[in-house]
Amino acid sequence: MIVIAISSFLFYIYTIEPQWIDFKNIDLNLPNLSKEFEGWKIVQVSDIHISEWMTEKRLENIVQLINEQNPDIVVLTGDFFSQRITYTKRFGENNLPYVEKHPSFFKKIMNKTGIYTSNFKERSLDEDRIILTNALSKLNPTYKSFSVLGNHDYGTNFSLVETALKDSNIINLKNDVYTIEKNNSILNIAGVDDILFRKYNLDLVLEKLPKTGINILLAHEPDLAFESAITHRFALQLSGHSHGGQVNIPFFGAPFLPPYGEIYISGLYHLEDMIQYTNRGIGMAYPYIRFNCRPEITIFTLHSP
Repeated sequence: MIVIAISSFLFYIYTIEPQWIDFKNIDLNLPNLSKEFEGWKIVQVSDIHISEWMTEKRLENIVQLINEQNPDIVVLTGDFFSQRITYTKRFGENNLPYVEKHPSFFKKIMNKTGIYTSNFKERSLDEDRIILTNALSKLNPTYKSFSVLGNHDYGTNFSLVETALKDSNIINLKNDVYTIEKNNSILNIAGVDDILFRKYNLDLVLEKLPKTGINILLAHEPDLAFESAITHRFALQLSGHSHGGQVNIPFFGAPFLPPYGEIYISGLYHLEDMIQYTNRGIGMAYPYIRFNCRPEITIFTLHSP
């Protein structure tokens, strides 16, 4: 019975929950939103993390799911690639987790349950770029798609990610602002570059913001909300990065959280006069498990009060 219970649990966290996408539909009342943008739909996806788990087929299915939401705008809030840092580099040879110290034992268990596939051939980053481009170029919003980069993108090869985004007709906002004008009404989509790699420049974004219109900020790391909220320039900040912890233990929370993703971990927050939303991500960092923390596609519908 114990073996069955453990096998069932492993099967769930490796196979079921990582593919069980949570479609979060959220109505947002944004002060000063023009009637021209009433009912506009923004679909957010974050932390794709191209990897042996996030295959081309999986990503193309996700893009299809995004398109089925009929978005006006798609926003992608960073970490398209995955850093290939082994546990040996991360913890040192003497402090490896059990599964890394005994890989053959671990793989044997995973193969028996059908969870682990050991025949993966590691792709090059350029192959990842091609996969990313092929999938994201199929995004079909009514208006446009926007993105910011994340720490994993800078930890691998950010220029390849930027090339993929450009070839997919996605506007990458590197400390920049894009203004949408509709019948003399303004909606500004701003984006800051990655915080962990010290690429962000919020002051520059503030300088570029037009004096009129409503402002939405894209920032990979959610804890930037401490800074962005006190500027009183943004109605909404959309972030990812934390994955919600990937594992969320009842009555305890997420045991592992990344820097700048430790406060606004998942979901909706109100700071000053700004709304902060942290998406749990659609992909995963290693180990590829989720528990009580389903992958997420968020659908925001904008309303004027």
